[in-house]
Amino acid sequence: MSWDVILLPKAHEEYEGILIYLSGYYPSTPLKFDQEYQRTKSRLAYNPHGFSRYPGNPEYRRVLIGKYTLFYKIDDERHEVHIHRILRSSWDIPRHLQKEDDNPPA
Repeated sequence: MSWDVILLPKAHEEYEGILIYLSGYYPSTPLKFDQEYQRTKSRLAYNPHGFSRYPGNPEYRRVLIGKYTLFYKIDDERHEVHIHRILRSSWDIPRHLQKEDDNPPA
């Protein structure tokens, strides 16, 4: 059975920003990122429990997409996967996730 994968507003904003940023390089760079992102969403829809928990905050699970890390939570009751953030892996991840926890989605 497939899970619903929901891109929350902050993650959507980050996703769009990544595509814009990557478009400053080679024309194929944003397309490659988007293809990998779409594959990741498909994998999440099939098996969201298959990815590791983030040690800094075990409520989140994480998936690497190139130089970015996608953070998500699973709602087992609703059979949904909520993508919360897509962050550059080299950033101060705990600080950015703390901001998310301070401002939960509506």
